[in-house]
Amino acid sequence: MKGPVAMKRLFGRNLFWIVCLIPLLCCSPLFADDLAKEIALGKKVSAEIEQKWELVTDPAQTARLGMLLARLLPHTTRPLPYEVRIVRQDMINAFSLPGGIVYFTTGMLRFLRSDAEIAAILAHELVHADRRHVMIQTARSSKISLAALVLMIASQGAAGPMILTSLAQVAVTNSYSKDLEREADKEGFRMLVAAGFPPAAMVTSLEALIFDQLKRPYIDPGVYMTHPELSERVEYILRMAEDMKVPIERKRALHLLRPAVVESAHELLLTVDGAEIWRVPRSDEGDAILRKAAGTIESFLQMETPPYEIRVLDMNGARALRVGPALLASEPLPEGSPPLDQLRASLVQALGAALDKHRTANYHR
Repeated sequence: MKGPVAMKRLFGRNLFWIVCLIPLLCCSPLFADDLAKEIALGKKVSAEIEQKWELVTDPAQTARLGMLLARLLPHTTRPLPYEVRIVRQDMINAFSLPGGIVYFTTGMLRFLRSDAEIAAILAHELVHADRRHVMIQTARSSKISLAALVLMIASQGAAGPMILTSLAQVAVTNSYSKDLEREADKEGFRMLVAAGFPPAAMVTSLEALIFDQLKRPYIDPGVYMTHPELSERVEYILRMAEDMKVPIERKRALHLLRPAVVESAHELLLTVDGAEIWRVPRSDEGDAILRKAAGTIESFLQMETPPYEIRVLDMNGARALRVGPALLASEPLPEGSPPLDQLRASLVQALGAALDKHRTANYHR
């Protein structure tokens, strides 16, 4: 999962050091079977990466990633020693190596906005590792079989350095063809859902990358010739969610449109994302009304809710405010509280503020 294409240029200038891995790989006693070969290969490449980029060992960050990994691991298919590491690099990137090591740059961790989005990117990279995508893509690029690739890497032949360099470049720059990237997206989405994370996180993380590209446009004549566009990836994940009957609620992944009831000495406030929506005098009645309204907002006010679905209607001779299919409040209101039209305007404003924090999404497709 890449951010700016400068990542590929950075590694293109530094990949010569991969060549020195060949003697180490050839002598490794771990090369007893294909799985052990793959794990050993990943470890050797990882050691060289960490000579070039500083490994971040902050306990809080590593524990956070470790907990997310633990939730996803039951949904992998191969017994690899999966782990997640962080390297200090401003580029927005995450990538996986043969054998199951996944790297996040500090730039990527700053870019992502929630544990759910981190889990989405992690699931994507785990699928790349689980399905041997680096090895498959390198074999394709070299026009050889996967079995021949493993033998060439393990041998001392003249082609070994070239093949190993190609493999490392595929891993770090995420230079996958459309079918492999699509498989990582779709199986990563299934993994995310199965692990109990908000499914929308796979969508919101890609939409954020689209917005980042709009701010810093670039032309990549290489990998994007075969790599699916980000907008295309969003579309097929949304179609997959529809087929699976999985709701895409972006607020769950982004921690937005979150209501709260705040108590003071004489008043009760209903807030959404910290902004005041409704204020009533403190009383048992007012407390019950605001907490019911907060529950309705939590369940029914989505970033995908069109503003016209927040409406004041006449119901049996009394006015009522509905959000989608749900009743939020109805007259008579507690004495001293603002009218329903004002409450509606505040909700529409809160929705707009949330949408401003996550642009480029097609919320009403």
